[in-house]
Amino acid sequence: MPPAHPLIAAALATCVFSTPALAAGPMALSAAQEKAMGIVLATAKPALGAPLAALPGAITPPLNDRRVVAAPFAGTVTRIHVLEGQSVKAGAPLVTLFSREALAVSSELVQSQAELRVAEAAAGRLQQLAREGVIAGARAEEAQARLAQARAMVNERRRLLSGAGGTSGEYVLRAPIAGRVAAVTAQPGGGLEAMAPAVTLDRADRLWVEARVSPEVARKLKVGYRVRVGDIAGHIVALGASIDPKSRSLPLRAELDTATGLAPGQTVTVTVLSPAPTGAQAIPRSALAQDSAGARVFVKTAAGYEARSVTVVGAAGAEAVVTGLPPGARVAASGASQLKSALGH
Repeated sequence: MPPAHPLIAAALATCVFSTPALAAGPMALSAAQEKAMGIVLATAKPALGAPLAALPGAITPPLNDRRVVAAPFAGTVTRIHVLEGQSVKAGAPLVTLFSREALAVSSELVQSQAELRVAEAAAGRLQQLAREGVIAGARAEEAQARLAQARAMVNERRRLLSGAGGTSGEYVLRAPIAGRVAAVTAQPGGGLEAMAPAVTLDRADRLWVEARVSPEVARKLKVGYRVRVGDIAGHIVALGASIDPKSRSLPLRAELDTATGLAPGQTVTVTVLSPAPTGAQAIPRSALAQDSAGARVFVKTAAGYEARSVTVVGAAGAEAVVTGLPPGARVAASGASQLKSALGH
């Protein structure tokens, strides 16, 4: 067996031969001894929530934030303006197609506009005659009804042709919202049936995370409790009420506060949190030393390292939340086992 590194041997010797005295108070270590024992410090931070479980999850678009863009007219795709994964602004062109139906509606719009002008003139003339008592008021009311019908026809055809390229038969599908292109169904040169999906958009500023949670953990959760995906926070929006007979779990859905750095379909680890008591501190889980006597954390003070008894509120993944530590305490995130031996705990 190869000999121990001199610094490690010195540190362990200090620990072994000084344990009776050090157990009663803080133990001072030099920088070289800390390095030899593998001690890395971490700062305790105020905790807003206590981790209950770390679960595998998947990023998804919110249920009602996915928009399918379909062409109201059948036609031939002449150009695709976007690619999957691309971010677009509201009103940006997505797909251009040529449609004989759009061309026909364009012609009908011109005719409807002419009929509207005639109806407006007739309604105005008959209303004036009715006020003068020349004709019955019923005739003026009939003219107003025909005017309303002509105006509705023009508005409907304008709506159908919104975004169309004049009367040439070219029709441009535009993004109804700002977002990210999730799928492009249309293909250049291909046909597109009326109301068939051409492009699917997801809102770029909102994402959900979906996971499965055990009944034991689900009983401790409520809608509104916080979750975390890496450094991104969120809150639970829905908890399933029925247990899946195969997985023996319930679905959980949470909305994230930001979508930065995440994409739909991405697999992640989601940590679910319960409210933390006042004064709770978040520390690395590796800083905990637990045995039959309870949980302890090794804190570095001005006088040296000392063991502090703590109460574990929750732990999941690499994080633990405890009470019993002062704010900003510097704890040994690694090397806790060596300190435990040295301090006689």
